[in-house]
Amino acid sequence: MENTDTLLSLAEIAAAFAGFAALVSVIRRGADQPADAAHDLLRLRLVISSSVAGVAAALIPVGLAGYGLEPALTWRLAALLFLLFDNGIITGFLGAYQPVRGTFPPDRLAVALVSVLEIFEQAILLAVVFGIAGGSAPALYVTALIANICQVGFIFVRFVGSAFRHVP
Repeated sequence: MENTDTLLSLAEIAAAFAGFAALVSVIRRGADQPADAAHDLLRLRLVISSSVAGVAAALIPVGLAGYGLEPALTWRLAALLFLLFDNGIITGFLGAYQPVRGTFPPDRLAVALVSVLEIFEQAILLAVVFGIAGGSAPALYVTALIANICQVGFIFVRFVGSAFRHVP
């Protein structure tokens, strides 16, 4: 299968973000600084769940190809599963956000940037699912994974910033 090395590398990058986020949360817990725990927990949850989805999405095409499926079908199924994971994360995040909505100001920069990246990612995946991508499905799929990793990276940076904002 083409792009296997790229997909595996993207899976490793996504997994690294999940690990770093967990490490930051452990280090942060050890500091006796006041923090907006609900906000930080939402960001941590988003980083880890998006990272896990990125790992799965990077590995799924490799696994599907092992069944001898046509490449076009492999990419379409992988994109469909990626969309399902992605929208499941969004739904879960919105459900977790509702009870704490209004208890802290929203991070407007994060919402704007992540929303733009998300729309871009989902548009690409829909193009692959509906066969609009043609022969460029592998490249578009990798582009969607990179958009996912950019989202995770940005949220991770915001999480680290908020987790340690009161540390001198």
